[in-house]
Amino acid sequence: MFSETCTLGQIHEHHASLPSTNDRALAWAREGAPHGALVIADAQTAGRGRLGRRWDSPPGAGLYVSVVLRPEALAATRGWDPRWAALGLAVGLGLRDGLSRWVPDAALKWPNDLLARGRKLAGVLCETRWQGSTPDVVVGFGVNVLQREFPAELRATSLALEMSEGTCPSRQDVLAAALAGLEPCLRAFFAGGFAAIRGRYERHSAVLGRVVTVGGAEAEALGFDDDGALRVRPRAGGPSRRVEAEDVWILPGGDAG
Repeated sequence: MFSETCTLGQIHEHHASLPSTNDRALAWAREGAPHGALVIADAQTAGRGRLGRRWDSPPGAGLYVSVVLRPEALAATRGWDPRWAALGLAVGLGLRDGLSRWVPDAALKWPNDLLARGRKLAGVLCETRWQGSTPDVVVGFGVNVLQREFPAELRATSLALEMSEGTCPSRQDVLAAALAGLEPCLRAFFAGGFAAIRGRYERHSAVLGRVVTVGGAEAEALGFDDDGALRVRPRAGGPSRRVEAEDVWILPGGDAG
């Protein structure tokens, strides 16, 4: 089905509607789905993003995709290695690579969003379930493709809104491109951890050198640790600190300096 990938999507399921592609992929993983097995739905009734937030999934408008991962790196470490905490960053970078032909200036908002002109174009959700000492790893991603309207509370965009009238690619073409960008990025990540992709991730980061709010306080985003944690320096003073799971918001016009 996907001629540009060796493993991702070579085995796949397509559904008209699912509550959540991640839930189906996790169930399929428990049943023994191989590395690269892909679940795609035309709509989700209970799609979710990071921290359980709802992911708007209108029928036939976006990509709602989840992939089962069983890389050799996990088997070699006999389980989950702390380095794999940055998996979502690798997925985001792979998506950016795949979609860059249409949105060359897309930027990565730590930890799980892809932005176009400061608006959310795609999001990533990585989930792990354990069977004894063996992790079932699923990465889900959603890409806004054909949408032209969004709920008022969302600061979002789509490929259709970012491109000239009549030039937006099909959802099928976007999926093929996304997987083609994702596969080599995941391969590099599982071979060398975040360090293997850090330089490219930083070049496309939306937060580095910017003033952000973390836990209600302003800080300057300085860089990334080896496990993908964001390092910030509080603007109120004091040493830099790690941000591992908190929400980070970019302040409008917030260039540090």
